[in-house]
Amino acid sequence: MRYLLLAVLVVIPVALIGWMFWVGHVPPPLEPTPAARKVAGDAELLALFKDPLAGAKVKGEIALYDAKGLFNYIDGAAPIFIERHFRKLAAAELASADGADLTCDVYDMSSPADAESIFSKERSASAKPAPGFAQGVSGPMSLVFRQGRYYVKLTAFDAKAEAALPAVGQAIAGKIP
Repeated sequence: MRYLLLAVLVVIPVALIGWMFWVGHVPPPLEPTPAARKVAGDAELLALFKDPLAGAKVKGEIALYDAKGLFNYIDGAAPIFIERHFRKLAAAELASADGADLTCDVYDMSSPADAESIFSKERSASAKPAPGFAQGVSGPMSLVFRQGRYYVKLTAFDAKAEAALPAVGQAIAGKIP
């Protein structure tokens, strides 16, 4: 009889409380792994090139460059970007609505402050403010701007492509979160 009384007064309440705690216990959410964050960041970067781009279309594949690949793409300027927390570059050749060729390089600089830093470092003294861009400059055959953590360079190869740069730049800027 003692054991039955012990079970009723001690073991059953302890087991019941333990069970209620376990059922109500929700494990904390897991933080995304660095690899998962990298894939998510790459998807955001590639999404900037999805249609519409003011009539411009991507020709071929969009190339992604990490810090090692950046040396192959921009050679001597790579350390300047890497010092400013460069994460990834998406580079694409585009054809404007009228068939003119231009390139678009979008640098993911990890943070808005890093994008501001590279924008200031690369800014040419002869560059003029680009209308419609809070942080943008234009020069002959080029438009450069920064928005959020992105630093964007558009380069035209002829006058027709140069005329398309502001509209293509606005289309990309409109997709940046």
